[in-house]
Amino acid sequence: MFGLTFEKLFLVAIIAGFVLGPSRLPGYAHQLTRAVRTVRHFVDTTRTAAEADMGVPLRRSEWESMNLRQYDPRRIVHDALRDTEPLRDTDPPSEQVLAEAARVRPGQKYLITGPSSHPRRILIDSLPQDDPRRIAAQRQPEAATSSTGPDPTTSDDNRFERR
Repeated sequence: MFGLTFEKLFLVAIIAGFVLGPSRLPGYAHQLTRAVRTVRHFVDTTRTAAEADMGVPLRRSEWESMNLRQYDPRRIVHDALRDTEPLRDTDPPSEQVLAEAARVRPGQKYLITGPSSHPRRILIDSLPQDDPRRIAAQRQPEAATSSTGPDPTTSDDNRFERR
């Protein structure tokens, strides 16, 4: 703990005895004892409150018996990469996903879902490649060029002539 050994603590006690003097040393020792008891009482009270709130005992022996290495991110990734189970066929998209895909405009960056009281913004690039909403946002507008007028790439000079 902090690199403190018994010898270092003993040396600090000897130096404190010389600095404080024999008349004040018992008073400071009594204050230190009260502080340690207060901290110990605070820790016990906090532990009891946490156990009551969570419903899980916080005893060191029970935590040591658990295998916490199963939550190591490196192990999780290693197990996922080692898993060679073939991918299952995906189900067709739900009606809600298809309805959201119909509302997506080409070039749209975010998808707004959820109720109007608590909308959620989803980045369309974060959706899977085969998601209909992402496909709808990536497609090129077909009817947009005909509705805005003639194609500017064609050389139709009749529209600039005066009559």
